[in-house]
Amino acid sequence: MRTAEQSGGGKRLKLARFAGLGALTGAIAGVLIAIDFNWASLYVVPGLVFGLAFGALLHRQRLLRSGRAALYVAAATLANAAAVVTAMQSLDTVEAIVGSGRLGLALSGVIAGAVGGGLLAGATVLLLRIARWPLLVVAGALLGALLPILVEGGDVIGTVAFYILWQGGYAAALAASLPRVEAI
Repeated sequence: MRTAEQSGGGKRLKLARFAGLGALTGAIAGVLIAIDFNWASLYVVPGLVFGLAFGALLHRQRLLRSGRAALYVAAATLANAAAVVTAMQSLDTVEAIVGSGRLGLALSGVIAGAVGGGLLAGATVLLLRIARWPLLVVAGALLGALLPILVEGGDVIGTVAFYILWQGGYAAALAASLPRVEAI
């Protein structure tokens, strides 16, 4: 017996729901950062908002117990902070190799996205026992290439757009990496 989650339509619906929630968390994080920008908010807010939403969702879906959901929130926050540090620290080196501008920003974003996405993927493996974790690392890296949108996109629009796209895309990859729901 197959559940709706296992059917093609169920998989697409799950991806769409996760992507939508991820985009919403990105919009919330982007607006919070844009309204009252300080450097600390870049390190904490996106990961915290994403972690709270998806820790709660995964708990509600009975994939995480409450203690593990809290660990997911912490992991998402720390992974985001590591990605921000990586982007800032790698930018000068990357620009020395490829030159300054969008290409340097995008490549620095790829590196940072791989680090942040990879760290959260590692935590997800430990918390959820998923096997398709490389999908999360690749998604983080590819979405990191959108970093020029954040940096060059203007205060509010660029910030909100970047986080909507990054968190929506990563959430879709998370949905695709989760175990299937089995029929009882």
